[in-house]
Amino acid sequence: MAMNIYQPEELNRFLEEVDVHLAEFTPLLIIGGAAVALGYGIDRATRDIDTWEELPDELAEAVIKARETTKLEIPLHHAAVADAPYEFESRLQQIALQGLKRLVIFVPEKHDLVLMKIIRCYEHDLEAAEAIHSRWTLDFDLLVERYLEEMGHVIGDRKMLDLKMLATVERVFDESKLRTLEVKLKSRK
Repeated sequence: MAMNIYQPEELNRFLEEVDVHLAEFTPLLIIGGAAVALGYGIDRATRDIDTWEELPDELAEAVIKARETTKLEIPLHHAAVADAPYEFESRLQQIALQGLKRLVIFVPEKHDLVLMKIIRCYEHDLEAAEAIHSRWTLDFDLLVERYLEEMGHVIGDRKMLDLKMLATVERVFDESKLRTLEVKLKSRK
């Protein structure tokens, strides 16, 4: 089954319709490609709207109604696999999408979002990191600090995760930053 690809405008229109069907203020933490597109204004299509947490019943019902009204079958669901820096929830960014009155959208801070994207590190994840940096300028030192200090809990092969971090830094920054990261990784206890 082929999945549709949705543009940022379609995501926004869909969320506006979800908002119409809510009775009270409802927070929603969006991660992944939708956070890149909606939170950071990167013109990127995505297959879904991933969330950090399960949807409360009222929001799940509003999503169903929005699908009926808009005819957009955008999956909006809790991400099956996601990991983030320890303290990322203390740094969330609220975004203001046009037309929303009750739905309060949050996205991870840009460095945290990039660190979340390195977990998979597919080509589109690298492209997202590169696009965020080109538009919003990532701080290399901060990114590395959070990686070293707040990503130790991530399940999986640490060497593989280090390679993904190296690939991300190589793609986003210059050669000297890559060498700096290699040294920091080797000297890590």
